[in-house]
Amino acid sequence: MVTWMCKKRSIEEVKLAEVTLVVFRYSDLQRATKNFAERLGGGGFGSVFKGVLPDATAIAVKKLEGLAGFSHGVKQFRTELSTLGMVQHVNLVRLHGFCAQRPEKLLVYDYMPNGSLDTHLFRRDHSKNLSWKTRYQIVVGVARGLSYLHEKCRE
Repeated sequence: MVTWMCKKRSIEEVKLAEVTLVVFRYSDLQRATKNFAERLGGGGFGSVFKGVLPDATAIAVKKLEGLAGFSHGVKQFRTELSTLGMVQHVNLVRLHGFCAQRPEKLLVYDYMPNGSLDTHLFRRDHSKNLSWKTRYQIVVGVARGLSYLHEKCRE
């Protein structure tokens, strides 16, 4: 069972089925991201920031926003953790850990150094567009990831 509140210790590992997630303190993620200085992108549920752990592991920290006003926010966060924590596939980014230190909710993913796929597919500089062979390989990888989620994933 996952402990949902962050502990006083710096980092605690939590076993979720066969997957280990790391529980981070908010202050540790704040330090790792240099106070959320380098924004990588964002979406409907929050922004993503680049960070580096003390062991030099690069991470992407998703700072969830807008959950506090919803009564189901904490339940939704727990469901996301349970689901994302179980998903491991070569074509899907891995959830590394989380922080649920009130009122903050953060998800910590492995950092993808090549950036998001859309930045490569929709470049303004058309001279750097991906080849059709590369695009095909990407489509096949996306299809494998979706197939895994819909047919093979336990969750």
